Amino acid sequence: MTNSRLRRNGWATVGLGLSIAFAVGAFVYFALAGSPLRGAALGVLVAAAGVWEYRRKIQDTVIAESYEAEAESQTRKNRR
Repeated sequence: MTNSRLRRNGWATVGLGLSIAFAVGAFVYFALAGSPLRGAALGVLVAAAGVWEYRRKIQDTVIAESYEAEAESQTRKNRR
């Protein structure tokens, strides 16, 4: 994996990490408050949303890279 790809996916990874941290925090908060089932439900919901957003950002990056590669290929073809 190239260094630039790591940087592009870095913010997506940070967002995923924050959502998982929030999910764990919500579970712990509700578990300490005496409602672990509600905390687990909220934690799963937040974690699932974080994973969904992460996958969407990665997919957007892949699509953008394919469009860039296609445009670069067209530019090279037109220069000849």
